[in-house]
Amino acid sequence: MSGYHLLYEKRYQKVYEAGADYWGHTPDDDELCEYLKLWVEHHNLKGKRIIEFFCGEGAAGVILSELGCIYHGVDISPSAVQKARSSLKNYSDATVSELNVVTGKIDGPYDAALDVMGLHMLVSDPDRLAYLKNAFSCLKSGAPMFFFHEMCTETADESFIDSFDEWLEVSNQDYNSLRDMRFKKDGKDIDVKIPYVPGRAKTKAGYTKELTEVGFKIDSIIDMEFNGKCPESVSIHVCKK
Repeated sequence: MSGYHLLYEKRYQKVYEAGADYWGHTPDDDELCEYLKLWVEHHNLKGKRIIEFFCGEGAAGVILSELGCIYHGVDISPSAVQKARSSLKNYSDATVSELNVVTGKIDGPYDAALDVMGLHMLVSDPDRLAYLKNAFSCLKSGAPMFFFHEMCTETADESFIDSFDEWLEVSNQDYNSLRDMRFKKDGKDIDVKIPYVPGRAKTKAGYTKELTEVGFKIDSIIDMEFNGKCPESVSIHVCKK
């Protein structure tokens, strides 16, 4: 791992050192459960192979496994991968591996793919393009992909960003400060200071452009209700043409 990607591992380490149960979504997240249930039913994905990019701690993997899917999750953070494997240990058809989705090779083909708040965390256009090409290439023809809660704003600057350094210059974002974030520990709230990692929001038109240029067909873009993890966001349904 290199560059700003390293901050994700540092975040997980800080959270787990404090004894928090989860950093991100949990398997009992009602909204995530409902959307994944509808997605699986709509595309008849029970018994099918699904890959999740930026899988984190495996919450979606537990939900999809309970729905009868054959799940594989990938993430760049070793701590997250370890946690996801623990979360999924009782599901014989579920696997998790450590992978940089920008540079790593992804074996396929898969029947569907999932991205929960992942794409917007890649800030340079070459990184985003490489990831989307990887996702597209590992899917079967006609396979759906679901981007859940991606940051979206109609005021986004969508000029080409070549590198993380250029993003810092253009956005003036702070990647050094520690921020208090609230987590659960044994059912109680605790505050933990972790590195702040801003994402890169796009407009609906911006998402449409980068996804269709890779070869995806946009099925729908849904405005999401306010969410504490990602206040302004959309969920995007696409398929491989």
